[in-house]
Amino acid sequence: MLFGAHHEWGKLREVVIGISPAEDFVVFYEESQRWLVPPGDAFSRQHAGRRLIDVDPERAHRIERQVEALAELVAREGVTVHRPQRLEGEERTFLAGNGEGAQLFPRDGMIVIGNHVIDASIRLKCRQRERYGLRPIIQQVVQQRGARWSSVPLGSPGCVDGPFLEGGDTLLNGYEVYVGISGCASDLAGADWLQALLGDAYRVIPVAMRSNVLHLDCVLALIKPGLLVWCPEKLIDGLPRSLRDWDAIAVSRDEANLLATNALVLEEGRAIVDAGNARVIEELRKRRIDVIPLPFDGPISTGGGLRCAVLR
Repeated sequence: MLFGAHHEWGKLREVVIGISPAEDFVVFYEESQRWLVPPGDAFSRQHAGRRLIDVDPERAHRIERQVEALAELVAREGVTVHRPQRLEGEERTFLAGNGEGAQLFPRDGMIVIGNHVIDASIRLKCRQRERYGLRPIIQQVVQQRGARWSSVPLGSPGCVDGPFLEGGDTLLNGYEVYVGISGCASDLAGADWLQALLGDAYRVIPVAMRSNVLHLDCVLALIKPGLLVWCPEKLIDGLPRSLRDWDAIAVSRDEANLLATNALVLEEGRAIVDAGNARVIEELRKRRIDVIPLPFDGPISTGGGLRCAVLR
């Protein structure tokens, strides 16, 4: 089977879906987490470094159940599902900082563009260890499928100076690749590194976002050719030029905070959307998108949605 990804709406055949054993999730907080909104910001500050199951066991188990339900649903769609290797020992405590992070969102730690598989450079120190749980999967596709493996140079020890490049900021539209820039995650140095890696065949386009936005997929989703969902209030210069004539479903700031733009596209015309975003589901169905609603409020409460939880 060939390896690669070229569009956000390409038919899913093989994915990595995150894991979140209830007893593993540790609350984390670092200064770059400007994207947190009440009451999540106060909760993260207060409980950083503690296991979520000790603070809010119902929430910890809800996250685990909803992620497993996503994995089961995707597998029923005929997609091969891989899961990260659970971190143990020194891998789990490496760069622990203020909290141990999670393995819930593999989208951010690895990026697939064409036949490139890229070790990302994550700004949050406590999330940089996530690569270790993904590497056995990456090594397999390199050895068996001919993927090209690269690593973004790590940023400064204080996670202030990049390059930073995260999968949640990276959206594919053929040979155009959009990279969100807000100061919370990816930066211009990361976008420049990606352009150099991909070469002249690709055009890497930075997209300026408000300074309290975590990732580009928190404000923009490419559902199929000519159809997108976006939050105008959170993009500084509007949509990239090549997307401005698309049918655009606009969402409010509050809807974006509930990750209304963070859908998982199974193939052109079919998508999984958080069941709590009823208006967006209705708008997509008006446009003949086959929407599968799935409750995902548990992971969303930690800052990541359906797209974040799946590395395609």
